[in-house]
Amino acid sequence: MFDRYRVIVVTPAGRERYLRLLAPHVLSQPEVDEWHLWVNTTDAGDLAFLHQLAAMHVKVRLIEPPLQPPNGTATIGQFFRTTIARDAIYVRLDDDIAWLEPRFVARLVAERIADRDPLFLYPLIINNAVCTWLLQKFGKLQRNVILHPWCMDRVGWQSAEFAEALHRWFLDRVRAGTVDELRIPRVTAALSRISINCISWFGADLLAIGGEFPATDEEEFASVELPMRLGLVNRVSGQAICAHFAFYPQREHLDRTDLLERYRELVPAIELPPAR
Repeated sequence: MFDRYRVIVVTPAGRERYLRLLAPHVLSQPEVDEWHLWVNTTDAGDLAFLHQLAAMHVKVRLIEPPLQPPNGTATIGQFFRTTIARDAIYVRLDDDIAWLEPRFVARLVAERIADRDPLFLYPLIINNAVCTWLLQKFGKLQRNVILHPWCMDRVGWQSAEFAEALHRWFLDRVRAGTVDELRIPRVTAALSRISINCISWFGADLLAIGGEFPATDEEEFASVELPMRLGLVNRVSGQAICAHFAFYPQREHLDRTDLLERYRELVPAIELPPAR
């Protein structure tokens, strides 16, 4: 519990190679009451890992698809109908979130409770095109490259080489203990699509629509259409920081680097199912 709210982390799941990094971070955060893994895969190995993880940790619950069988990003939206508890604050983390700062959940949920106006609240996400633009605009990221505040920016979203350099820059910050210097003020977003690698919301706010999202493109619905429909905005809070590994144009390149191993060196000590 945090204040009077249950804190429920949700993750569209999932790829074992990434969840092995994310799981220790989530399970080591004391404010997390439950971690709901949305079963959105048909891969036998990944499914086995999810079931083993749930058997090992009481906070982990597997949420089966409520309407349609798993089909990648096309079936994520259906799971939002399971996130409408009035007494809960939800934190969505993509399965390839590679790093959470210590007390990440406490920081984000505290910001969420303190700022009731936005529908969805984002943390500062490393390797998120809009957040990268914000880092540059606030003078935190010194790079001689033109970035735009658009979720599919040709550099911040598309360039694998830029993403690799960004991760290495950030990892150097983590090692040096200077992550605090990256925090930025709150920024309001309206009619602007931002990748929802991590967002937070009150279950009561989605109860009005029964948590019903469209069958496809839940990201544009969450970041643009639903706030507009409800007369609300979204907001980025720069007081909680996480790192997102890769968008699909970056993934093949980044998977070939040593970056996952470098992030693996930073995970808390939490028991996981044995590697296959």
